[in-house]
Amino acid sequence: MIEGVPFRDDFLERYLCSHDVSSPPLIKRFFKIADGVFQPEKEEDVLRILKFAEKKKIPVIPRGAATSGYGGVIPVRGGFVVDFTRMDRFEIDEDGRILVSEPGAVWWDIERELNKKGLTLRVYPTSAFSSTVGGWIAQNGYGVGSLAYGSIAENVTRLRVADFRGVNETENIHLYAGLEGTTGMITKAWIEVKEFEEMQAYAFHVSPEKAVKLVFSSDSYSALFLDEKYIRMKNSVHSTQIPEKDTLVVVSKKKLDGDESLGNEIWEARFYPMKIKRLGPGIIPAEVIIPSERLSEYLQRISGWNAGSEVWFIKEKLCAVLSFLPWDERKASYTYQWRFAVKALKTAKKLGGRSYSSGLYLSRESKEIFPGYNELLRFKKEVDPHNLLNPVKVFPSGIISKIMALAGVF
Repeated sequence: MIEGVPFRDDFLERYLCSHDVSSPPLIKRFFKIADGVFQPEKEEDVLRILKFAEKKKIPVIPRGAATSGYGGVIPVRGGFVVDFTRMDRFEIDEDGRILVSEPGAVWWDIERELNKKGLTLRVYPTSAFSSTVGGWIAQNGYGVGSLAYGSIAENVTRLRVADFRGVNETENIHLYAGLEGTTGMITKAWIEVKEFEEMQAYAFHVSPEKAVKLVFSSDSYSALFLDEKYIRMKNSVHSTQIPEKDTLVVVSKKKLDGDESLGNEIWEARFYPMKIKRLGPGIIPAEVIIPSERLSEYLQRISGWNAGSEVWFIKEKLCAVLSFLPWDERKASYTYQWRFAVKALKTAKKLGGRSYSSGLYLSRESKEIFPGYNELLRFKKEVDPHNLLNPVKVFPSGIISKIMALAGVF
């Protein structure tokens, strides 16, 4: 297709690269299959792909590990998926405590190398075993360490980005973080890391209200809250049997008056804590950002749906809440039960919260997620006048955006 750039056009590869971990039943019928999959190995390959796409007026969709469920990697209008997994090189500036990474590098591969040098990541996703650097920046995710260091964007000092104009090196992280490749394709990132420090995990059986007070008075590195229903679901998947009570886990350098044994057990299982794929298609997720003082009220309002929730605490006194609703086909159709995700978001917004991300499905939420939305829209039109960079994501347009509006999300 493009000489020297790896390319796949067999049906299986195109099919696999046309999905992520979620496909809402109301709209997946409108998805198309990718026309082909490019696998660039260096920045020059990315520029050649963009030049080709611009000439042919064909959409290009960047893809990392596709561990998100917001539809950001789906080629809704067809086009070429750009699979960045071959661009996985990285280096570590020990003196400056800076990671310099290509987009396809996997977070846990990086963490292992950092640890050898007495360093560690400030923040990383719970999908760190497979999630890529470029993908998580494009999502602007929260996760482990966000209590102390915020989102990944707050830890990125510089980006190198390719678009139809060429390559740009910039410190304007907000023009790309969370925008899922709609304004350019990340080819390199400079990310702050920190000195490795021994920490201890402590567990507390407390209510959501007490959990919030304890977390934001502890000056700790990271904190995770699991409600009783979530732990019950977790026990059904894992071999361990954690007490089925509301449980807070705080990770800190300081000695805390908590259960170290239980804290370590839960903390060691923080990666892919629910192992969604093992639960099969009968699990419906909802993910929102909530002000910490409204956490208890939010969990109470969605409790009638029998959903289990995990909560990651964020330094701005916010909470990232991921809830799972088991689907029982004997009681209701999957489409009917999927309303839970809609209801959860509407509930969060009433309490001053918002969607965790926008992507494809929740693109109409972008105005609330991004304070400078109008600036971003102008920038999008400037760098991508033909709307070929991951179209219909983040900036709402097309039939899927309208369907989601009709579904009552907005």
